[in-house]
Amino acid sequence: MRAVALLLGMLCAAAASLLLPWAPGYDPLAWLVWGREAAALELDTTSGPAWKPLPVLATTLLTPAGEAAAALWVVLARACALAALAAAGLLAARLAPAPLRALAAATAAVTLLLADGFLQGSALGYSEGLLLALALFAAERHLAGRPGQALALAGGAALLRPETWPFLALYGGWAFARRPGLRPLVVALAVAVPALWLGPELWGSGDLLRSSERARIPNPGAPALAGRPFLASLGVFAGLLPPLALAAPAALRRDPLVLALAGAAGAWVALVAGMAELGYSGEARYLLPAAGPVAVLAGAGLARGLAAVPGPAPLAAAGGAAVLVCSLAVAVADVRRTAATLEHAAALHRDLGHAVEDAGGAELLLACGPPYAGRYRFPAVAWRLGVPISRVALEPSPPGVVLRSRLTAASPADPDPPAGFALVADGGEWDVLASCRKEAR
Repeated sequence: MRAVALLLGMLCAAAASLLLPWAPGYDPLAWLVWGREAAALELDTTSGPAWKPLPVLATTLLTPAGEAAAALWVVLARACALAALAAAGLLAARLAPAPLRALAAATAAVTLLLADGFLQGSALGYSEGLLLALALFAAERHLAGRPGQALALAGGAALLRPETWPFLALYGGWAFARRPGLRPLVVALAVAVPALWLGPELWGSGDLLRSSERARIPNPGAPALAGRPFLASLGVFAGLLPPLALAAPAALRRDPLVLALAGAAGAWVALVAGMAELGYSGEARYLLPAAGPVAVLAGAGLARGLAAVPGPAPLAAAGGAAVLVCSLAVAVADVRRTAATLEHAAALHRDLGHAVEDAGGAELLLACGPPYAGRYRFPAVAWRLGVPISRVALEPSPPGVVLRSRLTAASPADPDPPAGFALVADGGEWDVLASCRKEAR
């Protein structure tokens, strides 16, 4: 009952966060489009980000909610991020001296919260919070003597990033050998995980490896574009960790959980860095899951370090609390930047709907001609117009409809249409310009 109450509390907190500016990001909007298409048995994955089975399974179930599915997904993603913070705290408390377990839990949660990209990604509905919640709670369930639950949670994580597959294979192999009753679940996961990754891609794009090829198109500044991608990835990982992570080495000792956490973090970073050498992106978001185990060790390490200092436990706890307050104070500037990014994203999400309505609605715009939008805004336009992402193009030409906006608050509006396009709606952050087919005039 306590776990259910905690889950409901997280969902309520995530729902309450919608009172502030909110919006789904690039990948979540693509998952929403694909969920809508999967529900209609018309999946088209030829354009958009790399495929992820678990988010699209969720958005498919949310499709009956219509436009509200976007808000529901953001609530779910934010609740999972809160669950990841709770799981990190729970594991850290297991490793800390009894008088300082609360401090260890708080430190682990704050360390993960301050990891670069965690807060912003979770706010925009990305899947790293969900991945960390599944992985960390899988570790907790194993320690609680519930390997079946741990295996199921690890299977869910394996539907979010392919880097999890070696970890699932190792744990599945252990479960198959040591827990005969779990063998049917191991076999089911061995079949379901690759099927859910590859089957929908074959259905939606006709190419089993489309996602793999898409993941080899790095964003500007990604480690894959560096002279030494492996080393660049290591630098990115070091840069995303907050100063509190420096306490992690103090937790290292011959304890199975400590060794497993340290090994998992190191293996994840090495795997992502090695993939960067092969041309995959290696960017910070892919490395962020390794920050979860590091956060747990940081919480335990700070508690153990303070426990070793002579003096009463309350004094040590007060010192640790002061460290956390200072860490949060230093992070205020980053939080403000995240808030500004989220505010602009929320304006784009909100104003696009208004602009489409002011221009006469999606049906009228699509009758005019094919839609065009700026880079990284294709899923947003596809979601609002009710079309596949592949139908939204970048280079405008008549006839057609241009939905022009600023990618960031400091960016110029794009794309710029050629002559012959006329402004038909101005919806805040969006301009709608059209050059219609003769039969649509």
